[in-house]
Parts: sequence; C-alpha cells; structure tokens
Amino acid sequence: MNKPIDPVLPFIWPEPLVSAGFNTYVTELPFDVAVRSVVSVFGVVSAIDARAVNWMEGFLADRTETQLRLVVSIHPTCRTSESDLQELLRLVERHGVRAAFKVFPERSLVDRSSNLLCLVDEGGSAILSVGPTENMGFAPTSPSQANLASSVSAATFEACRKWFDYLWGISGSLRPDIAASMPDLVLPQGDEEAARMWAEYRQLCLDKDVTGEQPVKAIVDPETGDVQLVDQNNNPVASPTEEIGIQKLDPLAEYMARIFELGSLVSIDKLSRIPPLEAPVKPEWFGVESFRQTGVVKAQTSIKVAPFDEATLKKIDRLRRVSGELLPRFSFALADGVRWMPKQAIPLFEAALTAANEDAKKLLGATMGDDIEAFLASQRDRIRSDAQRMYEAYHPGGRIPDNAVSNILDELKTRLDRTKADKLIPRVAYSPVAFNPTQSTEWSSPWGQAFALLKGVAEFPREAMTNRFFWQGVKTNEEDLIKSMNVAGDYLVAEYGGRKAMRCAEDELDLIKRLEDAPSESIEKCRALWALITQGRGDAVLDLLPDVSTCKVGDGIEGAVRQPSRPASQPIRP
Repeated sequence: MNKPIDPVLPFIWPEPLVSAGFNTYVTELPFDVAVRSVVSVFGVVSAIDARAVNWMEGFLADRTETQLRLVVSIHPTCRTSESDLQELLRLVERHGVRAAFKVFPERSLVDRSSNLLCLVDEGGSAILSVGPTENMGFAPTSPSQANLASSVSAATFEACRKWFDYLWGISGSLRPDIAASMPDLVLPQGDEEAARMWAEYRQLCLDKDVTGEQPVKAIVDPETGDVQLVDQNNNPVASPTEEIGIQKLDPLAEYMARIFELGSLVSIDKLSRIPPLEAPVKPEWFGVESFRQTGVVKAQTSIKVAPFDEATLKKIDRLRRVSGELLPRFSFALADGVRWMPKQAIPLFEAALTAANEDAKKLLGATMGDDIEAFLASQRDRIRSDAQRMYEAYHPGGRIPDNAVSNILDELKTRLDRTKADKLIPRVAYSPVAFNPTQSTEWSSPWGQAFALLKGVAEFPREAMTNRFFWQGVKTNEEDLIKSMNVAGDYLVAEYGGRKAMRCAEDELDLIKRLEDAPSESIEKCRALWALITQGRGDAVLDLLPDVSTCKVGDGIEGAVRQPSRPASQPIRP
C-alpha cells in the first residue's frame, strides 16, 4: 500500500484511491488536516456515536481556547443512543461554556440533515467541511458521497453563519431528560407505536416552554436574511457564533465581499503576445559596432527594419495591442496595473477581442497576402534600397553586403511567420479574487482596493452618459455593457440615458472626484459610495468632504435622497 494520504485543501473525500481500497488517510477523519490550526467549530452533524463524541473531546482538550457549537441531528433508528447524548452532557460539564449542543430531531427516518462544519482560525478565516457522510465522517462512506473540505470566501462564510444561527434558534436544548428518553428504535417493521413515540419525543425536544429554561426564537430579517435570536420578550440574546467570538460581517463588508465574487482579476498574457513586426537587426550587418564605450561615455546603436510602410505598420501595431486598449472599457482598476472584470462582461470583452483579431488578420491579408515568402520577395528591392541608404550614412560610398540583406529578410520572415497564428493579439488571464475584511494588519487593508473598485463602478455609467468620447472605439452593445458592468446595484442605471439621470450623473461625478481626495479613511469612503450607488444619497458623500460649500448638488441627487430605493441597512445582492 502507498504512503497514507495527508490531503491538502481544497479536497473531496473519499477520493477514488481510498474508495477503491488502494490507500487510506493519515487520520480516520480526513478533514482533520483542516482542524490543526482552528480555534472554533460550529455546524450541524447527524447520527453521531461515541467516535464523534471522542473526537469532540479531543478537539476541546488539545487547547484551552478551542470552542464548539453543534446542532446534533437525529432521526428514528439512527445510530445515536441515549449513552451518546449523555456523553455530550458530560462533555459540557467538563468544558463549560466552551462547548454547547442542541438537538434537532427529524420528522421521520427518511429525513436527513446536511453535515456541515465551519472551522475558524484565530484570524477569522474559515474552512468548510460539508457532505452527506454522517457521524462527522466516521460513518461508512460510499463512492457516491462527495464530502468537500475547502477554504471559503467571506461571503460564503457569512451565509453559513446565518444558516447555522437560524438552525440553532429553532433546535431543542440538550437536557438530561432529553438524553434519558431517547427511544431505542430499530428499522424492522413499521409500527404505529414507534411513530407515536418518536412524535412525542420530537415534541419534547422542541418544546420551548420547559420550566427553568428561557425560550429562544430565531427571527430572520426578510430583507437581509440576517438572523437574530431573541428571548420571550423579544430582547436580543447572543447567538452561538457570537458566544465563541465569530464576528458577523458588517453589511458594507458583506456587500463588498459579494461584489468581489462577481468578477475576477484580469491581465494580459504577455507570453502569448506576438512581437512587433518591426524587426531589430544587428548593427554589425551595417558595419557598425552595437556598443562602444570611451571612458565614462557609452554609446549603443539600435537598428530596426519594418516590412511595411509606416502608416500600415502603425495600423497593424495598434490592432496588435488592442487588448490593452479594450481592457479599461470592460474592467475596473483596483490598483496600478491591477484590473478586475465582472464575469458577465467577459463574453462582451472576448467578442470585442475576436472582432479586433479579425480586423488585424484582414489588414495583414490585404497587405501581404497568404504567401509571406512571395511578399518579402516583392519587397526585396525596396528593403535593399533603404538598407543601402542607411549603410551609406555610416560608410559614404560603400555598398551593403548581399548577405546583410538576406539576413534582414530572414529576420522579417521570422517575425511575419508569427502572424499565421490563430490569435494575432495576446490572450488574457482570469484569476479569482476575494475580499476578506478580517485580513487586516498594521501594513495591509482590503478597503483601499474596495474603494477603487466602487469608484470605478460608480463612475462607469455616469461617464458613459456625460462624456461624449466615452464610447469612441468601443464596438459593443451599449445597453448590454452598462448592464454587465453594474455589479453594485446602481440606482442610476435603472434610469440610464434619461434627462434626470444625466443631470444626476454630472453632479455625482463631481462628488466622487471630491470624495477621492477627501482625508477620510478608505472604509468610510466606501460607506459613502455605497449610499450614493444604492440609494442616490449624495449627502453621505458630502458628510466626508472638508468643504461642502463649493460642492455642487443637483436636483437629481436631492430627489434620490427624498426617495431612496432601499433601506440604508440593506446589503445589495448583486
């Protein structure tokens, strides 16, 4: 047998090598690799037995700062027994507030919960373990079961937190009487008495009116989906994630995290770029030293030869570099040389690249035809004549050697042969990127890039409506591009092109420019832009400007303030 597998995130388990019996994992529980650096675990596990309880004991015993919050899903005839629940109670007695459990009895034996664990390290980064395998993964696995262990974005983690807080709020408490009355049911034949026993047990578990226990209910915000646990007097109580130090995302941070997930970093793949068609040649072919130095004085000679006239060469070179010119039209700047493109804009961008590539191929075809050697043969006399004049500039009355002209033609052929490739303009590369507000240090913060992105998002439709040169050279459907670039739920896009929208665009561009130069922190600038983009609230920007007396605030902005499109606390779902 091969060396046992020590998986590296992200991974799916059981992998085929294990399912086929060719290998095993280093640990019985494959996602143990993800637990080594975490301090908090929360989630839901189903049908646990003593092996899962022992794992929980080990997790809590390894370090004093570790914390555990689990909902235990049970169903009739599951492997969980009275003794397993009693062991959980004893685990709480040993570790106090570091461990807490609730019970969620399923309605019937055919109902099954998800198995989902969120593993959180000291910095707030999260790893998700999710899949169908019961008993925390100690249950027998099937090749058809895919359990995923992977790092997740801030937005995904926030969704898991909300889901778990809600499940915790509707689940029943694990009490001694609940553990002691767990029915010991088996599958054999259907029995009405067994069904009755389970129904009574389920009601007992979920009964919120138990003497001595403060009932808690989960309230879900219908707009944001956020979960708030409250007591019988509707006063807020701490959620299980709050108890173990898990901070929920500020609505602005969640808004930014979701926006970042809608796009990718994009860059030009320089390795796929066809070199300039103007070929550099060795100065020695013209009887000139390429490098000369006299004392502290250095001289370097560079000679290039073009296969076409200057006007044609400029047209072809412009088309060859068009990806760099198109990129700013379909993406937003995060920093110098770093651009972010909405995923929904990628098809439009690549369609523009295809069109530019076809234009370049047509121009080349019209200029030199299909036979490069024949084209260069037709240019030989012109190239020889121009090369001779250059040679005479260095050597009056001299004659350029025939082999020098042949060498020049060979260099040009090498360059032109590259134009036979399917792509005359360079490809681009897309890379995933995430916004994580928890990863801030003395020397790093995600909010500067967040502001740059929001600024670009806000400026795009406003520039498109007010700058008469904005669409120059952009061959794409204007409406489709505006829609694709609207990743932030911009209120003004709904009125794009209207007279009032154009007035608002002019005024708000002025505000955005002033906001960029304001002395406020980047996060506060983001908050102001968020209010401007989603609700048209120019006042949020004005509040951050050092001198508002000279700011121009038009009727459109004032109207948007009077009639906001959504509550200020509502995060956008791009």
